[in-house]
Amino acid sequence: MTESSLLRPITPGDHALVLDLNETNVELLAPLDEPRLVELVAAAETAAVISHEGRDVGFVITFADGAGIDGPNFEWFSARHPGFLYLDRIVLDASARRTGIGSRVYDELEARAAERGPVLCLEVNIEPPNDASLAFHRARGFVEVGQQEANGHVVSLMEKRVGPPGS
Repeated sequence: MTESSLLRPITPGDHALVLDLNETNVELLAPLDEPRLVELVAAAETAAVISHEGRDVGFVITFADGAGIDGPNFEWFSARHPGFLYLDRIVLDASARRTGIGSRVYDELEARAAERGPVLCLEVNIEPPNDASLAFHRARGFVEVGQQEANGHVVSLMEKRVGPPGS
């Protein structure tokens, strides 16, 4: 993904922000420490801080098929798709939610997934429930294609076809 005024690459100076945002939302994400963050950033297709009006308000990490990361959800999608973009995690500070920033980030992610194509994949917790995220993803056209238990959570495995039909 190209750098934009909305997204800029995560640097070592951003690690404290990313880890704090992840910890604040850890019940809906996987735990993250600095060594794991460094590993994820190195393997990521996108590892970006989300900025808005001069403030850093979140982060996003995606992986392309074949990234070689470990994780049951990424592996689940890898077994089913030869080409995809996997959204590992996206976190917005509470002050940035319901402002349209998340939709703008997803517009960029879907465009990138269409280039790699043709599917953008992700998971959303259903136990513990993340009803707001499920509603957001359904409204954007994501559909559940499976469920699984991973890391103490039950997740809805969701995807959205963003490339041309048959791709």
